[in-house]
Amino acid sequence: MKLYISTPINARQEKTFPEKLRAAKRRVELLKEIIHDDSRFNQFDRIAHTNFDAPVMSEAAAMGACVRSVLESDAIYLDNGWQASKGCNLEYRAAKIYGKQIYEHDKL
Repeated sequence: MKLYISTPINARQEKTFPEKLRAAKRRVELLKEIIHDDSRFNQFDRIAHTNFDAPVMSEAAAMGACVRSVLESDAIYLDNGWQASKGCNLEYRAAKIYGKQIYEHDKL
């Protein structure tokens, strides 16, 4: 089973979109380690996230890749602050519409 990690990008403090993408990628790597060590997620043998190509990826391309990753996953993990992020809200809605299992950071 595959778990998708959703973390805010535009709600981040960095000034440019490429900086926001790089910071989000660092956050996802940290979350992968945390989730890997959490027994509540033992059912997931793969942890997915969007592979951001910060220097060349547009916001539209990043969002499209994120939604595609949600649809290809069995569940979604919504990171802290996801409610303030348009992208995370879109990923949440896609997960809800397609009946994915949903984990919210503040409800674990």
